[in-house]
Amino acid sequence: MTRRATTRATTRATTRTFGGRALLLLAVATGALLAAPLVTRTPTLAFPHAKHATLFPLCTSCHAGIVDPAAPVFPTVPSCASCHDGQVEARVEWTPRVGPRASNLKFAHDTHQRAAVQKDAADSALSRTCATCHVTGSDTGSRARMTVQRAVVAQCLDCHGLTAPHVDLAPENCSTCHLRLTDAPGLTTAAIAAFPKPTSHGAPNWKFEAHGRIAKGAGAPGSPEAVSAKCATCHARNLCTTCHVNAPEVAAIAALALDDRSPRYAAKLTMPRDHEAPGFLRRHGPDARRSDATCATCHVRESCMTCHVGGEPRGADALHSSGPGRAPGAALTRTPPASHTEEFRERHGREANARPQTCESCHERTTCLECHRPEPGGKSRYHAPSFLTRHPSSAYAREANCTDCHNPGQFCQSCHLQAGLVATGRLGRTGYHDAFRGFSLGHGQAARQSLESCAACHAERDCTACHSAVGGGFRFNPHGPGFNAARARAKNPSVCIACHGRVIPGVP
Repeated sequence: MTRRATTRATTRATTRTFGGRALLLLAVATGALLAAPLVTRTPTLAFPHAKHATLFPLCTSCHAGIVDPAAPVFPTVPSCASCHDGQVEARVEWTPRVGPRASNLKFAHDTHQRAAVQKDAADSALSRTCATCHVTGSDTGSRARMTVQRAVVAQCLDCHGLTAPHVDLAPENCSTCHLRLTDAPGLTTAAIAAFPKPTSHGAPNWKFEAHGRIAKGAGAPGSPEAVSAKCATCHARNLCTTCHVNAPEVAAIAALALDDRSPRYAAKLTMPRDHEAPGFLRRHGPDARRSDATCATCHVRESCMTCHVGGEPRGADALHSSGPGRAPGAALTRTPPASHTEEFRERHGREANARPQTCESCHERTTCLECHRPEPGGKSRYHAPSFLTRHPSSAYAREANCTDCHNPGQFCQSCHLQAGLVATGRLGRTGYHDAFRGFSLGHGQAARQSLESCAACHAERDCTACHSAVGGGFRFNPHGPGFNAARARAKNPSVCIACHGRVIPGVP
């Protein structure tokens, strides 16, 4: 070969790479360049099928594995080098792909061929007629055979008789062509995030109603069929645990595997419409205690304790505590009820005295002390530190009106019970007043001076055991000296009924 011919041949000896590798272009010239070739990298090239259309009459000339499972799907490096030897054609660097593509398709040519023939014997040559599936209807002519596309979805849907848009097909159709997301390890996080979204996901009721119904598949709870095939195609359990506090208890969610590639639900929880209705705060307790309540979907026990500082309310035991595998739950902010207006500040004492349990569900005693404190700068609480030891005499002497803040029938009695200051027998026998010898002889004066103190522990039946003119007892006269029966009867006859019944002396 002459030097001129050699130069022409070596100049043509460029190197290209197909199948996922960069193109290497060797600019080879004479002289010193022969010892130091120039290497330039360019973007990846797809295989030029159209340029090879006249060389290979059949697609299986290179892709023999499509019809013969024992043969490789892609051509080998030596077979390409028979032409791309650097003289006849440019050399190429070629590395056949090993294994399936990074996809969740479960398509295999041989399996598809057998299923197609079993359904219709006329499709026996389907795998040899590549253009049937790998070109679109508009790609006609002699070069259509090599104008290939990896997968023409429209062709697949037509053959399977599916007319709806691809991502809006029925759930059972997805498993025909697709693997579950967790069974497709080759997919990247970016590829999963780019999955198209079905139109159903944009419906107004999708978040709170529709998606739960669609997610329920057939089969026994906990089996792979307990979740819809459509959900498992694109989602893993990680997505559900972003919102669902009760994820471990929901069969459809538990049937999904964990996969960190699955994008988490990025949006914030939105409040259901019924939570914004007037009076919801007042009635949410009974609603939460219903057997069909769905609070456990979004709320954990910690949600209740945001407001219910006085103790765990009824219904909270049906909720789960936050932890691994569960969503953190709705984050709540304490807001005053609509009834707590400016005017309510002036009259809340009477309501708090009548229904202390209602206040205790949200408030602690420290809340009251923020306002009910004569000298906020000098005292850490309303009562002095030693007040507990002398509060009986303070209450007896009416230093302050205890009932403005306390309910004697509950607050006082519950404290006395905890301290063991309770009566264990009849008056005069190991009772609360035993510390004062002979208290029963002078208790009338104490009762007349501060009857509400007595009412904290005693009911009328305790008095009538002794002070009753009828039905037994010691028949002690409950009326003190100078008692005006006519005036008492005119003021409130119902008080007389407690002892005298309907037969009140002096009343016709």
